[in-house]
Amino acid sequence: MAKLRAAVLAAGRGIRMGGDAPKALKQVGDNESLLYYILQGLKRAQVDDLLVVTGFKPGDVQEFVSEHWGDAVFVFNARYASWGNFHSVRMALDQSPGRDVMVINSDIVIHPDVYRRVAGAPGDLVLAVERRHRLDMEDMRVTLRGDRVRAIGKDLKQPHSHGEFDGVSLIRPAAARLYSDIATDQQWYARTHVYYEDIYSLMLGGIDARAVDVQPGEYAEVDVPEDMAVAAEVLRRHAGAWGEGSAEEETAAAPADTT
Repeated sequence: MAKLRAAVLAAGRGIRMGGDAPKALKQVGDNESLLYYILQGLKRAQVDDLLVVTGFKPGDVQEFVSEHWGDAVFVFNARYASWGNFHSVRMALDQSPGRDVMVINSDIVIHPDVYRRVAGAPGDLVLAVERRHRLDMEDMRVTLRGDRVRAIGKDLKQPHSHGEFDGVSLIRPAAARLYSDIATDQQWYARTHVYYEDIYSLMLGGIDARAVDVQPGEYAEVDVPEDMAVAAEVLRRHAGAWGEGSAEEETAAAPADTT
């Protein structure tokens, strides 16, 4: 079994969030920063190998990670402002030969159990997906057949969309090789303004791609300041899941299931 490494994509500036600090270091309301909860969640999921891709103000991100995690591998993406984030994933894979690489967006709040589900699922490529049919234009949509991923992209038609990809994915070595080959082709043809999910889409015919479920209320993505309220609600709903409180507090904070 390949060793698991988490690769956090923390290169972005977050222009819509003000652009004054790395997006990953933005505080979730009166709580800690987005990156804090990612690191705490990985610890709770017993992931101990961490790589962080930096870009905007890399020293600030590196200092934060060193303080809240300890030893980690840092990779600087000098093209963070001019190329799509597919290149950050490519750099993470290049630095992680033979490992299972869990790619994590740094603009999310997500329950630590999702990391465990993704790591434990079969498949060459595993995506965390919240299954729902009401999707916004910003959502990264997926088409599923059972737990198999058939398509991914923001341009998928609503009737063919079964949920939203939630920013946590696992790339096993066979998929990593294919990712690198396709990313090289994209660079060769100067198609550099693409998301890493666009590479995933091009991979789907040649690998076993699976989805694991994210439950409603376990995830929030932060694109604009108004999204912080939703992220804070995820923290409130699952208080204690990141290690700040007790399991009893988490259970008490979660709304009762009335279905």
